[in-house]
Amino acid sequence: MAQYVPNPHWREGIAADVREWFGDLVGEVRDDAVRGVPVDTGTLRDSVYATVDGDVGRIGTELNYGLYVEEGHRVAYVGPDGETVYTGDVVPPQPWLRPALYRNRG
Repeated sequence: MAQYVPNPHWREGIAADVREWFGDLVGEVRDDAVRGVPVDTGTLRDSVYATVDGDVGRIGTELNYGLYVEEGHRVAYVGPDGETVYTGDVVPPQPWLRPALYRNRG
């Protein structure tokens, strides 16, 4: 009969597996977000990034209009006197990040 020999490093093995799984998960969410971005020029789609730092995953874009696409916005312009003028038009939301995040991944 074989004798059980405990592995003192079992926690490190599990932690490495969890880090790998988490990195894969963040990558899947990023890929889903990229697929869901409404494409005009492709700049927003090409700017979507994902990073993992310890137990924090970040997915997003550095482009200032990514949020406006996600949540919608009122149409405005800067008038001749420098004041913001709202036209009354509204661009509806086109969510691309939240649906990727909330997708059921089993």
